Amino acid sequence: MRHLVGFLVGLILAPVVALGTGWVLPRFIDLDADGRTFATAGGLVAVGTLAVVALLVGLALALPRLTPLLPGVAGLTLAGLTTAHHLRPDLVERVPALPGLEGAVTLLELGAYLPLGLALFLPMLIPSRWAGRERRPEVTEEEYFDGLYDEDYEDPQRPRWGTAPDAGGHHRRGADAG
Repeated sequence: MRHLVGFLVGLILAPVVALGTGWVLPRFIDLDADGRTFATAGGLVAVGTLAVVALLVGLALALPRLTPLLPGVAGLTLAGLTTAHHLRPDLVERVPALPGLEGAVTLLELGAYLPLGLALFLPMLIPSRWAGRERRPEVTEEEYFDGLYDEDYEDPQRPRWGTAPDAGGHHRRGADAG
């Protein structure tokens, strides 16, 4: 079930990354053209949007409990979009107008999504990401407390360490100490 959910979320993550970064690109260009900094309201919104996209990509890459299909499918989709745009650039005309599409097309033309797509694809090649989580047997209360104390601790007949005449150690007491 986690692989199916990861596959579907990966299909959603690729357009979110493409349109999110595509929406930010014209705003960064406008900020640069006007000579403004990121400290303006528009600049902060653009940086915040880019930070959210980066956080989503980082979580998809870094979380070991996620299925590798999530970043893998998103990466293959981004790499496929880049390849399709370079092989058939006229296909972009069929995509409905969405916010961020203009910037996404610019980034596709630059090939900016190809390295990101390959980086997202790499977790699919790591075998440990495919393995399910091992379940440890639960420890009962009795087993927990059995391991805390030595059996010698509860034996009142045994002399404590260092009090018996033949306890050993580096100091000798008595007549045979010399």
